[in-house]
Amino acid sequence: MSAVKSDRKVDSPPRTRVAVRIGITGHRTSGLEDADYETIRTGMGEILEIVRAAANEVKDMPHSLYADGAPPALRVISPLAEGADMLLAEESLKRDYELECILPFDRNEYEKDFSEKDSLADYRELLAHAASVMELNGSRESAARENEAYQAVGRMVLSQSDVLVTLWDGGDPKGKGGTGQIVREALLNEIPVIWINSKAPHEVKMLIGKEYGRHHEEDVSELKSRLFRFLRFRSSGDRDLCAIYFSESQPTKTWGFLFEAFCDLFAWEEIKTAGSRVKDFHEETRAEWSRIWDSSPDMPGAVKEQINEKLLRHYGWADKLANYYSNIYRSSFLVNYLMAGFAVFFALLTVTIESYEPIWVLCELFLIILIIIITYIGNRRKWHERWIDYRLLSEQLRSLRFLLPIGHTTPAFRVPAHDTYGDPRSSWVNWHFRAIVREAGIVSVRMDENYLKSYGEFLSDSELADQIKYHKDNSIRFRTTNHNLHFLGIVLFVLTGIVVLLHLFIHSPWLTLLAAVLPAFGAAFYGIRTQGEFEQVAKRSDAMSDYLENVRNNLTAPEFPCTLAAVGYIAEDIAEIMSTETLDWRIVFQSKRLVLPG
Repeated sequence: MSAVKSDRKVDSPPRTRVAVRIGITGHRTSGLEDADYETIRTGMGEILEIVRAAANEVKDMPHSLYADGAPPALRVISPLAEGADMLLAEESLKRDYELECILPFDRNEYEKDFSEKDSLADYRELLAHAASVMELNGSRESAARENEAYQAVGRMVLSQSDVLVTLWDGGDPKGKGGTGQIVREALLNEIPVIWINSKAPHEVKMLIGKEYGRHHEEDVSELKSRLFRFLRFRSSGDRDLCAIYFSESQPTKTWGFLFEAFCDLFAWEEIKTAGSRVKDFHEETRAEWSRIWDSSPDMPGAVKEQINEKLLRHYGWADKLANYYSNIYRSSFLVNYLMAGFAVFFALLTVTIESYEPIWVLCELFLIILIIIITYIGNRRKWHERWIDYRLLSEQLRSLRFLLPIGHTTPAFRVPAHDTYGDPRSSWVNWHFRAIVREAGIVSVRMDENYLKSYGEFLSDSELADQIKYHKDNSIRFRTTNHNLHFLGIVLFVLTGIVVLLHLFIHSPWLTLLAAVLPAFGAAFYGIRTQGEFEQVAKRSDAMSDYLENVRNNLTAPEFPCTLAAVGYIAEDIAEIMSTETLDWRIVFQSKRLVLPG
């Protein structure tokens, strides 16, 4: 049975709310014996209000690209340990923040960390008010395993935080998962750290990471400007597709099916295009996700519903619009090259036939004008750029679908040195994707052995199987198309040679016509091959299917340890290779705008 909910249909791509996530790390009560709790609470409250003010200011800015009228999603991410974690959690609830909790053990096992009845009661009450709770699979089998559990939860909090608040004495790290270690890792990852000194008088400073592990201090009032840097997106004029994306609407008709039909024909497949009608984006995506989820029946339905609620509409719009503009762009250059061949045919037909017929001149003129119009409109409306950017967004969201169930997010773009043009790290795609990640938050789940086993099966039988099949089919389809286009081009040039030889002995205007038209169409098919990069796409799909097949074999091997660390490593590896492949694809196609055949 499908777990996909019947979401409200929207008429344009959904916008996100302004969202800010504040993580917490710090000393437990044993390290706060001489602390002034009221001063600490006051400092925490001031930080929360600075974040609220910054989020509201961004929300209310003119021409904001966030959801209209939607209040900011302000969250505190806390493991709820005694001391700093609980203090910030309590202050956040007083100010109507959402509380999301990541626990190192399951909630019942974690209760052993609370020696005092009052602390245990506070823990249970805070947990009851949490919007989401993620229970990791930490173990107390040994002191080393226990420390690893605390380190894992600290790093998970860090991965979900835009700002880290720490109640800390400033000392060196004293063990795995300790406050000093998490602060150091935050600075290395350039996450602003708000340091409340655990020693009186509890000064508040902001630490900003720099290169080579260094950092510098700033006044906490500068936090607002730091938040502005990643919350706001600065428009870049015609190069900015963000506003265009949010103004897209569901198309009902397209002539982009011509490219699909052309590939079906040259790949010796049944022409299965649905014609000019465009399917409803939401319904089509919902059906696709139902198939993905249904192939993993052991994954908890509640997790599936949470992922659908957070991502399905975003992915549906990005993916289907990418398909739409991909087909329009590809159909455009296909039609242009073929019309160029026919233009040559009509041009020579006027001198081949015995009597002058203006209709053939008009046909040639019409085709030339149509080629110019299609090229102009395609570039003016940015069909090519829309396809590339929307595809980049959809593939990032595809990875997020299998990372969110274990609390991970996609790795940062690793852009090759030679790809300096249009760096995606500073693009609207990355800004919007990160806004989606921030708004999504964490999934409520208990990561016990059964869950991790079902997740591993989902990764193998759904996500990997789906991508392997796609790339294998894609490789066969595009390799066959490329081979047949190449073969047809050779045939046309061989026929041209035969016609030229015949022309030595037979003087006929029709042979002259064929001697010009046959190579014209040969050049047209070569242009289609070059613009479509069929061979390159096939090779990339071959490499991807082989790599993902190896990953799947490792994941399904009997000796594979089904732990959060192991499946998390595999999931991030898959996400990284998919991201790298998408960026490589982007490099290949980003310079291939529509051009006049020539």
